[in-house]
Amino acid sequence: MKRMNRLETFKALTRDIDGINKSLIALGFFKVWSLIFGLIPLFLYSFLVNRVLVDKNMNELSPVIIGYLAVFLFATIGITVSKRFSNRLILKYDLRIKNKLLKKYTSLDHDVYSKYSIGDVKSRIESDSTVADNFFTTHILDFIYGVVYAVALAVILLCYDWRIALLSFIFVPISFLTVNFLGGKSKKAKGELWKLQTKYETFLHSNIQNWKDVKINNLEDAQLDELNGHYKKIRPIWFRSQLYSHLGITYSFFTKNFITQLFIYFIGGLFVINGYSQVGVLLVFISFYGQFFGNIENISNSLINFKNDSVNIEKVVEILNLEVGKRPYKKIDGTDINVENLKFTYEGNDSFALEGISFSVSKGEHLAIVGKSGSGKSTIAKLLTGKIKPQGGIVRIGGIDIYTVNSESLSEKVSIVVQEPVLFNMTIRENLLLAKADATDAELIECCRRASIYDFIETLQNKLDTIIGEKGVKLSGGQRQRLSIARAFIQDRDIIIFDESTSALDNENENDIITELKSLSSGKTMISIAHRLSTILDCDKVMVLKDGAMVAFDTHENLRNRNETYDLLFQNQYVAGGYVVVKNTEDIKPLVVGS
Repeated sequence: MKRMNRLETFKALTRDIDGINKSLIALGFFKVWSLIFGLIPLFLYSFLVNRVLVDKNMNELSPVIIGYLAVFLFATIGITVSKRFSNRLILKYDLRIKNKLLKKYTSLDHDVYSKYSIGDVKSRIESDSTVADNFFTTHILDFIYGVVYAVALAVILLCYDWRIALLSFIFVPISFLTVNFLGGKSKKAKGELWKLQTKYETFLHSNIQNWKDVKINNLEDAQLDELNGHYKKIRPIWFRSQLYSHLGITYSFFTKNFITQLFIYFIGGLFVINGYSQVGVLLVFISFYGQFFGNIENISNSLINFKNDSVNIEKVVEILNLEVGKRPYKKIDGTDINVENLKFTYEGNDSFALEGISFSVSKGEHLAIVGKSGSGKSTIAKLLTGKIKPQGGIVRIGGIDIYTVNSESLSEKVSIVVQEPVLFNMTIRENLLLAKADATDAELIECCRRASIYDFIETLQNKLDTIIGEKGVKLSGGQRQRLSIARAFIQDRDIIIFDESTSALDNENENDIITELKSLSSGKTMISIAHRLSTILDCDKVMVLKDGAMVAFDTHENLRNRNETYDLLFQNQYVAGGYVVVKNTEDIKPLVVGS
């Protein structure tokens, strides 16, 4: 991404975000207010030196004191009120930029979103957006204020003594060049640091999410070693970044307090001795110059800080500038599914995960998709829900190509229940209400009963208001799946996809839920991805996948004992003493694989 100046950054950060300009104008007014009441004390000091001290007019001391008190009062009022507007601007923008970043991320296609790690996303939304919040006050208003103040003081200095002023201005471009060089080095180090920190954030998030697996497999020492590895990489880059930043600040401070002031004292003293200037003028000049170079120092620091902060800001702008394919909303009426010559491969893989898949599911039918792990079952589920886009082929629902409509159109028609459900660190009620915000308690209870989890909820002290922890960590695997199924019941979509959604349930609970699914499936199109024979016995059709290809598509009755791939999948499940347990438990036949 090319380096942006302040104006380009301002435009990028405020595009499609309203309500910022008014607050900036108000803050700009108070910056002018501060500028005026910042200059007045300097003129009062000039008046004090020339009229009171040099000319010895003690009667004019009182107006000077009153003037100082008035300036202090009005300056304090300006600072207090401007702080209120500043906080309001930052809070308002923070909420809007985070909201926009989240919307942008959630609207990205899966193949684009998958390029960003957890640490990357977390850093951009939390840390980088906060840096962007302060851009308006720090790198726009404060920077402009510093430049205008410095120019005004430069004009005043020239008016007081143009010869000393021109000589003293020699150090300004030297300071800027030095700071610009150090700022470039600091930005480069900050960019390297950002990459390392996002990797560290991703590692940390992964460990927190999977702490159970870490403990079960005794991986604590290995993870600690990896953590120390991250620190070892971050530490030298962080120190280098801080070194360049502090060198710039130290240089400005040294230039202001030693070189320039000593230079002015020496040159000014010579001018006074030789009659080119007066003591009073020199004292006032030194006072004004101290303010002038203080602003030069602030501008120099701002240049360094902007280069550092631009690393974070550019990460925010990069996401804001991502072009998202804006598909239209279109209501999908039908529930029949037609898939034609579907082809898909994951990034970085040469071979297709799916190739040449074609099938149809009519309204009200229940399709089972079976196959070994890695055969492409879950990939089909992701394609049907629009999470990923195929490299070839078409998926139509109700006659509409699902990749020509937006996600809202699809989510109103299709819901999916996965093996590892997405649950949040909220109450059971709140997790269920994510599916239907206006659901009543009666609806929640009924859906929980149908998912065979209500009896468990009743044993909890806070019932539906029990917090279940991150990813539902306080629940067992089966309880999480049943809660996810209850959420699917609440959604009541016309098409429901179950991706190994009962794998953690025992046979009794699974049978209860299957019974509910039968009653639910009236008029609905359902797809079940499963390894259990019991899950698919009552399905209307069965699709058999092998190595990304469809090797069979028929009913269970027509496939059993006639398709070797299908029989091998369930051989261990329906062998009981050498016999096949088929759909009706009374109907027992010998197993003949491949016949």
